[in-house]
Amino acid sequence: MDSFNLVKKPKKDENDFDDEEVEDIELEDDLDDSSDTSVSKYENKRKLIRLAGLLIGFILFLFLILWLASLFGGKSYTYEDVESIMKDASVRYFASHPEYLPKTENEIVELNVVNLVSEGYMKDLSSYIPKDTCTGTIQVEKFGSDYLHTPYLNCGDSYTSLELYRKVVEDNAITTSGDGLYSIDSNYVFRGENVNNYVQLENSLWRIVKITNEGYLVLISQDGTIYSRPWDDRFNEEKNYEAGVNNYSVSRIKDYLQQVYTGTVEFDDEKILSDKDRSKLVSYDVCVGKRTVDGSSKNNAEECTQKAQGQKLGLLTLSDYLNASLDPNCKSASTKSCTNYNYLVIGTEWWLATANIANDYEVFKVDQWGIVTVDNAATYATVRPVIYLNTNTRFKEGKGTKTEPYTVR
Repeated sequence: MDSFNLVKKPKKDENDFDDEEVEDIELEDDLDDSSDTSVSKYENKRKLIRLAGLLIGFILFLFLILWLASLFGGKSYTYEDVESIMKDASVRYFASHPEYLPKTENEIVELNVVNLVSEGYMKDLSSYIPKDTCTGTIQVEKFGSDYLHTPYLNCGDSYTSLELYRKVVEDNAITTSGDGLYSIDSNYVFRGENVNNYVQLENSLWRIVKITNEGYLVLISQDGTIYSRPWDDRFNEEKNYEAGVNNYSVSRIKDYLQQVYTGTVEFDDEKILSDKDRSKLVSYDVCVGKRTVDGSSKNNAEECTQKAQGQKLGLLTLSDYLNASLDPNCKSASTKSCTNYNYLVIGTEWWLATANIANDYEVFKVDQWGIVTVDNAATYATVRPVIYLNTNTRFKEGKGTKTEPYTVR
């Protein structure tokens, strides 16, 4: 009989685990940890997607609000914007109706905004400025081969288009003493040393000499041209050399002023007028009559016995220079005290339009101290052009001082 060796196997404790069981438990724990991480990542991703969706929705909502506002709120227009719209509409209207344009210089045709609206060239003024009740017209004036369109907008107390000459009169009360604006022979004339009569055009600074009874602003260049010029340098029979002839109508200085106006001068720094500036000038008659050194007239009676007609640029008369002085002793060209209390004194020598009647080669000029002298026309001095601004020239801003001159639209 075969025999077997029996070996008793030790009893397993309840707290003991075999290796396989331990490995299984550890694997289950790893799976549980991995599952928790995946869930967490999934939840975070869902939150990010939800947040992005909310953000996109908010942006779309904001765009919708802005779009609706643009439909129902409309664009905001300034009064100046509306004036530009009126001007552009007028230009297009007359391009289609050229037969209604003014035919001659200084003729004015007025067009009402109502006509522009009825023919579809612009919307009603209430569409641009709903808070005001406004009316508008455009004045069209012939300027050479071009036309000047000037809009006038009237919105009552809120806004009214204002011409420069009206603004100047508003700012300067008429006076009878001291520096300021005087009423002389139906004109308003600036007199004295410290007067607020500066006007800045696009290319240069000017001073207001006077305002005519028609509303024209008479301006003189503050500093004049960079280069000195002779008044005239032609051969003179009396002097027997090129002393010049003091006949303004055929003078060199008249020709030079025409070049300054057209911008055909030799040097760029002599081009004191821009195209915009030129569009605001009107032709006028330059008073070029001759007078004596001791003549006491200050009202241009002698100077205006002769005129160079239809000029865009001229020179100041002797009477206008004498009138600017407040010195009571300023009686004539021979009075040195005319330099006192006179804003026209600029510290350099410059020409007047007036010639000496005693000799056909002598012309009046103002020296660097402001004293009036007579000299040969062929000598050199600065040229200070004088211009007339159109009555329609519109005020933009400024106070007329040197630091804040009047500016125009």
